[in-house]
Amino acid sequence: MKQIDRLYFIIENLRVNPLTIHDLKKKIEVIYSTISLRQIQRDLVDVEKFLSKDESIKTFRRNYLKFYTIQKNNQDELINKDDLVIQTNFYKQKLTDNHFEKYELIKTAIKQSKSIIITNLINDETGDNFDFTTTNISFIPLRIINHRNTFYVGGFNNKKKCIQIFGINQLEAVLISKNVKNQLELIDKFNKELEGRFGVTKNINTEIYNIKIEISAVLAEFIKNHYWHTSQKFSKKNGNTKMILNCGINRELMGWLFQWMYNIRIIEPNILKDYYERTIKEIQNNAITKNQLVCKNIFTDKE
Repeated sequence: MKQIDRLYFIIENLRVNPLTIHDLKKKIEVIYSTISLRQIQRDLVDVEKFLSKDESIKTFRRNYLKFYTIQKNNQDELINKDDLVIQTNFYKQKLTDNHFEKYELIKTAIKQSKSIIITNLINDETGDNFDFTTTNISFIPLRIINHRNTFYVGGFNNKKKCIQIFGINQLEAVLISKNVKNQLELIDKFNKELEGRFGVTKNINTEIYNIKIEISAVLAEFIKNHYWHTSQKFSKKNGNTKMILNCGINRELMGWLFQWMYNIRIIEPNILKDYYERTIKEIQNNAITKNQLVCKNIFTDKE
């Protein structure tokens, strides 16, 4: 069998269904001659040369097996594949096999409407686990979120009776548990919670605020051309640009404001101004005292 024929055979099959290397080996050997797994791995590298510009080989893991498939690229993927584009990998999460295993387990639980037991939850990425180490959490996973190139799982904490979001990297060990009957109802609750958050971080309370920010002209052009929140709106008056957000107040919103340094001004609400000033004082105190840094979260009742 000529390699070119084999490559087109692989392409035709991967366009139809996701397959593992072992699947491809069986299919090839039914029609053609015996082939090694190593040769198929080399073929999968060469296959890319024969795909159209809007296609690429995608991989994913299911039950610890690696699957290959050929899919159409969206606009972002087409730009990222461009040889002239350099990726900075800024905010890109380092993923391990263990991370993928947890990702696939959570996906399976969501698809099968099952709860999970988080046997060990560590650290704090969203403010939903400020205790840092929590064990044996009964949790109903509802959605996997890709936020700032980091993967999170959002769901319902059965004990605390609330929506929470955790970084998948925080879940040291996970087990699939019982069936869930009210998944659709909880998904609606989760969507409402996520819409009220700026990013994925827990809000200071349940209130949704009308937030108004004044932005310098040059920065405003940059901010207007990016997505930050579903509620974002812009207006211009007397040469100034104002951004309006309807969402809760949280740690992620504060970090977002600080990255623009002296090019923004908070107009309202006053509670956001107070948190802004308090954060500045905490920063100044760290600079003056030189004490060992301790993780704080002034956006929760605990510190």
